[in-house]
Amino acid sequence: MVNVLEYYNRREVMEEITGFLKNRWTGLEGERKKWIRWIGNKPLKIDKPEEVPLIIKRYHFLNPRTIYGTIEVFRKLDERKDVEENYENNVVKATPFIDIDILDDEKVETVWKYAIRIGILIRDWLREQGVYHSVYFLWSGAGLHVRINENAFNNALQEHHPIDVAFAVTEYILESLKPHILDIIRESNYSIKVENLVAMKRVFTAPLSLHRRIDRVAVPIYSENIEDFSLEWCNPENPVYDKEAWNKYTLGEGDELAYNALKRIGKVAKRTLLEVRATKIGVPAVQAEKTVQVTIPDKMKEPGRFPVMALLQAARYYTLYSDIDKAKSFGLNRAIFYAWAKYYGPQKRAALYGTSISRRIYGRKISGLVKWVEAAGEKVQASESGYYVIGGIEQRPEDYDRYVARKFEEAGIKYEEAWRKALEYIHRFSKTVLLDPQRFYKEVYEPVRDKFVEKILKGESVKKKRSLDEWFKNMRR
Repeated sequence: MVNVLEYYNRREVMEEITGFLKNRWTGLEGERKKWIRWIGNKPLKIDKPEEVPLIIKRYHFLNPRTIYGTIEVFRKLDERKDVEENYENNVVKATPFIDIDILDDEKVETVWKYAIRIGILIRDWLREQGVYHSVYFLWSGAGLHVRINENAFNNALQEHHPIDVAFAVTEYILESLKPHILDIIRESNYSIKVENLVAMKRVFTAPLSLHRRIDRVAVPIYSENIEDFSLEWCNPENPVYDKEAWNKYTLGEGDELAYNALKRIGKVAKRTLLEVRATKIGVPAVQAEKTVQVTIPDKMKEPGRFPVMALLQAARYYTLYSDIDKAKSFGLNRAIFYAWAKYYGPQKRAALYGTSISRRIYGRKISGLVKWVEAAGEKVQASESGYYVIGGIEQRPEDYDRYVARKFEEAGIKYEEAWRKALEYIHRFSKTVLLDPQRFYKEVYEPVRDKFVEKILKGESVKKKRSLDEWFKNMRR
């Protein structure tokens, strides 16, 4: 068991942490996720190496282990308003980063190489985009961060807020590499998740900080040294790391990447929706079917018929075919279809597959070939990528996240909880019902479309207890 105070008393540890945390709002985590982010009415910050062990001593009653800093670099951190009402103008830079996380600490020894492979994949792609010297890694103890030094962006920050740049760049990377990342996640037996965690006041681990649960150290690594990494580097007794890897950059080499990302991704209208819009790879398909007891807050409201239809259609598709990305595409596609049909009537359905109304449809316009396919008992158009198309517009997983998942979050509902509950609800019905669009509409969607919170989130997950074998028998009908 590592002696935390002794560890943070080391000169090299104090200096590395302090150098990184300069002008970043600091966070300290103790047992049972107890956090310290304020000293009185001022943001916690560390300006001198000697302050590192002093803070550990000061909050010893929380048994602190891990030190974090915000992804933002601030102009000043002297009072509460610097990170609250003056936040927008007080942020100078922000660090784009991707979190490659191993879901189970006990699997780190067998899975870590897959995380490294994803990191190398991202690094090589960034080099192709002209970002070579400003990329570094940090092994957090149970996963890998890919970070781009915030100083890689220069001209882009004169025109756009640092958070907008960091989010768009991170999202652009994951959107571009998602199929390849998923391939590696599948090879790991879905033991890894990869996420865009860029958000306001988000904290990430400081270099040479201890991991919050296990006796490993967060080691910074030059991008060119990542192939040589091994878990032994994280030993608190003798960590192996690249000193100030986080401070290596070429000014402005990320500007072109930033402009391309902002053009492709755009800006999020409300900063509070960054986490909803953010890409998460490898999470829903693995964890969605786990039965999780959740606390339903009283402030939830009904998300609306359109998002409920999209969610249930996606859950229906995923239950039948186990493809989360196509499930999202299908869910949004069918929600658009039924909304149009209800508003304009059956006689106007044919017009929906033209292109004149494409500007009213969520998704991305495509120029490639589309073909008619059958999915879940319905005739739908599909693009060459396999995603579903309506009105010349392709519905992608990220479109679903923006236009469906976001609606649940805005209604005060955690999307992951809505997804789990929707799957539990869908599992009540036989395969015969799920493959019949009319029965699905009448028997599955219609009874809950205006009472999603009451009947699915707050209701019992299953009306009657059935074994998994019984459910599979129903699915074969």
